[in-house]
Amino acid sequence: MREGKKKLLWSLVLLVLIGLTIYAIVGNNESFTFEGFIDYVKSASLGWIIAAFGCMAGFFVFEALALKVLCSAFGYKRSVKQCITYSASDIYFSAITPSATGGQPASAYFMMKDKIPGAATTMMLIVNLTLYTVSIIVIGVICFVTRPMMLAHFSIVSKIMITVGMCLQFVLLAVFLLLVYKEKIITKCANFFLNLFKKLHIIKNIETKQQKLKIVEKQYKECAKAIGSHKKHIFGAFIFNLLQRVSLIMVSVCVFIGIGGTKIYDAFVAQGFVVLGSNSVPIPGAVGAADYLFIDGFGHLVEDSVSIELLSRGISFYCCIIVCGLITLAAYLLKGMKGMRRKKRC
Repeated sequence: MREGKKKLLWSLVLLVLIGLTIYAIVGNNESFTFEGFIDYVKSASLGWIIAAFGCMAGFFVFEALALKVLCSAFGYKRSVKQCITYSASDIYFSAITPSATGGQPASAYFMMKDKIPGAATTMMLIVNLTLYTVSIIVIGVICFVTRPMMLAHFSIVSKIMITVGMCLQFVLLAVFLLLVYKEKIITKCANFFLNLFKKLHIIKNIETKQQKLKIVEKQYKECAKAIGSHKKHIFGAFIFNLLQRVSLIMVSVCVFIGIGGTKIYDAFVAQGFVVLGSNSVPIPGAVGAADYLFIDGFGHLVEDSVSIELLSRGISFYCCIIVCGLITLAAYLLKGMKGMRRKKRC
């Protein structure tokens, strides 16, 4: 009940942030009008806008395929339909909670409802999150190496966000690798801080937390074994994670081409930097931060960066969370109905 209230609260916070962001974007642009935006959308190539929606769908479909590969690797064959539920719930709750903290628990709920054990579910989601991080790093490195001069077009604030975002991804990857292959280093550090916080009277019941730490250590040991014995599956899941990130970036590229843009790869790199920068912001859906970075990065590529931002972000984020939210709701209701039928039979 408490978790449900938290999720409702974060949904309301997200709506407020969206409202404030749109108001800030539109309000600070004197030349922007609603009628002008409608005309802007009408002038865009319909084919490329449809392609943008297709890329948006690819965002949750590719994650579903990655999870399907991982499920098979761990001996749990699940349908694409089931895996789409896992990915849609992950994306929806990641969007409405700070630092995407609600995504994996929501995905785990549906996976365990489909009779995948908790330990296997945890390992699969940990591996998938890591592959997701690696895919962001790969895209970021490609952007930095092939178009380093693109950073010059961003403001100092954006440059800081992009740099912090890139560093954060490397830190997350390093922590994962240490947990998997050098777990004792992490557990010793964690125990040191637990004992320190106990002496400072910051935390209580240290024994329970140390017990949980042992469980986490065991999970990562099992994760290391799983990675070693399923390298082909891990690589396949990584490819799908990479395609997932590329598909979301391509939403903006398709919209850019649709409104007559010609510097296609520059648009891809600009959006790649937007993804890097927004990943460093612990705000639900990176609302506000991603919008600022987009307008900043695309300002030198198009005349009307506000309209293209609203159209692109509308497809890649707002439409995406609506679709994923509806899929999650439908799956939840269907599972609830199945549960009621079973009770009646009993």
